[in-house]
Amino acid sequence: MSAGIIHQLYAGIAPWLALSLLLLGRNPYLSRKRVIGSLLLAFFLLRIQVEIGGTNYWHLIAWCRTLEMNPSFTFTGLLCVALWQRLSGKSIFRAEDWRAAWVVGALAAFALYPMGLGLTHLDPYTWGWGPALPLAISVIACVLLFAGNRFGIILILPLAGSLLHLQESGNFWDALIDPLYSAVSLGGCVYLLLRRQRSSISSCNHLEF
Repeated sequence: MSAGIIHQLYAGIAPWLALSLLLLGRNPYLSRKRVIGSLLLAFFLLRIQVEIGGTNYWHLIAWCRTLEMNPSFTFTGLLCVALWQRLSGKSIFRAEDWRAAWVVGALAAFALYPMGLGLTHLDPYTWGWGPALPLAISVIACVLLFAGNRFGIILILPLAGSLLHLQESGNFWDALIDPLYSAVSLGGCVYLLLRRQRSSISSCNHLEF
C-alpha cells in the first residue's frame, strides 16, 4: 500500500468518527440497528461525490481534507474514546482524564498558534522538526501515566503515529494538535473555569447563610 493511500485513509478516520457521534445523538438507549446504521451512514455520506466543475468530482471526505489535511493523532484518539464510550455506555475516561486533555490541548494551542502567526520573533513550528518536542510530550505522557491519568495513553499516539509516518506531514506539531482540537480544548477550559467559578460562588453563598 502506497504512502499516499495510507495518509488518505488515516485522514478519513477523524471525520468518520465525528460524523458517527453526531448521527448517534444523545439518546442513552441505542439499538443495534441504530448503531450499525449510524456508522454505515457516516461512511457513505463521506463517500458522496460533489461536482467541483465540469466532469470533476470530489468525495465529501476530500472536502474535509481541504479543511484539515492532518488531523492530529491526539484528537483522533479522543474521538475514538468518545465513540467507544457512546457505544458501550461505559466511562472509559474520567472527569480528570478529559480535564487533562483540554488543558494540554489549550497549552499546546497557546504555544503554537499565537507565536506561529508572527506575534513574536519565535517560530515554534520549527520545534516540531527536532527531537525536543517529542521528548517533552514523552515526559508529560509519563507523568500523567504515573499519576493514573488515562490521557497519558492518548499522548503516546502522536509519538507512535509520527514514527509510523501515518500523516502526510512530518512535523510533530501536526501529530499532536490541530485547529479543531485546539478550539475544543479552549472551549473545554473555559467551561471548566466557569464551572469552578460558579462552585466558588455557591460555596461562598452557603457560608454566608
